[in-house]
Amino acid sequence: MGPSKRPPAGWIEFLPAIVAFGFVLVVGLSGGGFFPRTWRLALLALLLVTGAALVARERIVLGRRDWVALGALGALAAWTAASSRWSSLPTASLIEAERALLYATALLAVLLGVGSRELPQLLAGALAGIAGVGAYALGRYVFSPPPLDPFQGSHLHEPFGYSNAIGIFFVLGIVLAVGLAVAVRTPTARLAALSPLLVLLPALYLTSSRGAWIALPVGAAVCLYVGGAVRSRFALVVLLAVGIGAAIVLGSEGGQALTLFGENRPHYWRVAWEDVEANPALGSGAGTFGAFWLEHRPVDEFVHDAHSLFLETLAELGPLGLTLLVIGLGAPLVGLSGRQDPLVAAASGAYSAFLLHAAVDWDWEFGAVGLVGILCAGALLIGTRPGDVQPISVGTRAVLLAALLALGVLVVVRLA
Repeated sequence: MGPSKRPPAGWIEFLPAIVAFGFVLVVGLSGGGFFPRTWRLALLALLLVTGAALVARERIVLGRRDWVALGALGALAAWTAASSRWSSLPTASLIEAERALLYATALLAVLLGVGSRELPQLLAGALAGIAGVGAYALGRYVFSPPPLDPFQGSHLHEPFGYSNAIGIFFVLGIVLAVGLAVAVRTPTARLAALSPLLVLLPALYLTSSRGAWIALPVGAAVCLYVGGAVRSRFALVVLLAVGIGAAIVLGSEGGQALTLFGENRPHYWRVAWEDVEANPALGSGAGTFGAFWLEHRPVDEFVHDAHSLFLETLAELGPLGLTLLVIGLGAPLVGLSGRQDPLVAAASGAYSAFLLHAAVDWDWEFGAVGLVGILCAGALLIGTRPGDVQPISVGTRAVLLAALLALGVLVVVRLA
């Protein structure tokens, strides 16, 4: 029997693109990753991918900021689960912990399975996945228009079910497309990078998502500034002012009022702050804002989330939960000072748009949006990692593999 054939090195280099494309596309088409079963299946797949990277990759490095981000997000998942002890909805708290664990595992998978050389493939794969979801959403809207939705109206909202969430999903793709077009060198590659805009821009327009439109110029401005295309801070401010003004107008095309935040968000935020004041130390428990809103709402409307990741985290998980969230999501931004790398710029623009929109909406609940955001966070950590970081030891690999195995058992139990 002859020796087994090994796949060519070029094929191996495209594995990050293939995996990123598959996760973003499948989770995006599965209701945007809104439902817990989708999280569990995605988490199980991520555990397998991460375990394979630990076993197969010869050299794996993790820098100090990598560990800080991983530790903070992992601790956030644990604290979220712990909140079930004092939560009025313990089952909901445990489900919220699963989603937080999904994001922590996704970051670990990126950091272990992707090196700096694979960053173009990673970002291109995510962009292709977003474009695939966008093509499906646009085609469904145009050729098989859904009936008028009582909450979403005629706005494009499927397959997510929420126009604002799918709107920011498209924005992340648009910013990545522009950033990758700047990063590549040949006209053909630049054209390929920009081609998803043919789908994503009209799809974004049909969402009439004001918040997504506002996040777009912010993400684009950060991308251009970090990449060095815009060097003057004055020019950056002008670009932001013009972009946000135009975004408010474009986002109000669907018959909405011409406002920055919308009519009801201040009500959500005020009730969330009342939740903070009622539970200042530990929070009310993950997943409980909807119940608190029903008891204290000033308007006759049902909402499940506070429309702000950071304020809702403070209300439900207290100061410790918010601190862990800020550290976990903020660590990737620390190394951006003085950076000019176009790939880092692309990831920073999309990640900034993600963070901004998460601060005024409930993107965190949609696994597809959160996974793309975490993927960009991982790209930032990899792209700004110091060159003298030492590989992790065999013992560290063994500990990580044991942790992955334990989590895998837990996920299988939850699936059952």
